[in-house]
Amino acid sequence: MNYKKIALVCSLFLFLFPLTNVKAFVFVDYIKNGNYAFFLFDLGVGNSTEIRITHEDSGNFTLFLFDHRPTKAYVKDDRTLNTAIFSNPTLIAFSLVDSPYLNFTAPESKIYYIEIILAGGGPDTYNLTCGEDLTRYYLPIIPGFRLEFIILSIMVTLGLILVLYKKKIWY
Repeated sequence: MNYKKIALVCSLFLFLFPLTNVKAFVFVDYIKNGNYAFFLFDLGVGNSTEIRITHEDSGNFTLFLFDHRPTKAYVKDDRTLNTAIFSNPTLIAFSLVDSPYLNFTAPESKIYYIEIILAGGGPDTYNLTCGEDLTRYYLPIIPGFRLEFIILSIMVTLGLILVLYKKKIWY
């Protein structure tokens, strides 16, 4: 038997298994003024995590933590921060300093949401570091249909079907 070949195959096989298990997340992104990014993570009761943002240039980043799913970004049309975010009942922590940082301990097991907003000084590249595995979360861009249009469309469709049925064009 050729023991060198067996040893080589076994040593290459060991590279398939990680030797360490580190639970953390680092995300790098380049965004412009007024742009935002959402992330979510799951945290159990009493567990804590650190969330940190560092940036390369002079961007003014803000960091917000919510305990329920956000439905809007709180960025005005002029790409500045909407102050209504501070009166949001689902906001549980925020950081507005130059390099935003949060150390959060979960009061209950649930999914928590992070929002990062570049409020000014951009465009800039940021590094998001978290002690938990994060998942990118996107707000829907397409707005919902207005109820008036849906009702009007149904009425017009039913009326057209009735007219065609009475004229015996459509069976």
